[in-house]
Amino acid sequence: MLGIGALLVALVSALAACTPPSPAKPSTARKSAPSPSATPRTIEDADYRVDTDDPVVFLTIDDGATRDPKMADVLKEAGVPATFFLTDQYVREDADFFRRLRDATGSQIENHTLDHPDLKSQSADEQRRQICATSDNYEEEFGRRPTLLRPPYGSFDDDTLRAAAECGATHVVHWSAEIANGKIQFASGDRLRAGDIVLMHFREQFREDVDRFAEEAEKSGLKPALLEDYLT
Repeated sequence: MLGIGALLVALVSALAACTPPSPAKPSTARKSAPSPSATPRTIEDADYRVDTDDPVVFLTIDDGATRDPKMADVLKEAGVPATFFLTDQYVREDADFFRRLRDATGSQIENHTLDHPDLKSQSADEQRRQICATSDNYEEEFGRRPTLLRPPYGSFDDDTLRAAAECGATHVVHWSAEIANGKIQFASGDRLRAGDIVLMHFREQFREDVDRFAEEAEKSGLKPALLEDYLT
């Protein structure tokens, strides 16, 4: 027979086994929200024109070799804002000129590489240097990092697209019409269409080329607009 003490121990153990456990208190520790996975930005291809139903057309002006204070008056008189795809070697010669031109005309400054190489013929590392260093320089010089890249000669490959995205660009920009020496060439058709991107350069014929752009835009019922307002 069990003693009284042993009986009491057995009885307490039986009662404990039948008693449901107390519910656990909710934790007061804050759980950190899961970090969203970083999705690398990619650029699939170059933009030759903008897909829009708005009756707009875009002027882009490349390089920066020729600089004339009267260029601001030319753009203002024509009512044309433009995107300046500047080569860094020319910016280093006179950054103040391009800053004043941008501010006076409601234009914008974008990336056209350090010294205008054919990017497709360069290594991936060199392409990245050409693009990233230019964007770094322009961000410091002009207070805004370029979001658009125009590869010199319109020459690019997958390494260009990848480097452009890594350096902060959202679009690689080609063109669908070109003006030089007061003459215009179309990639297709015989007139400007809504969303066309027009290429010209900083050359001695600046007024002639801008006037031809404005004339063609009016003839086609299109309004000059800033490319950055449509490519973001």
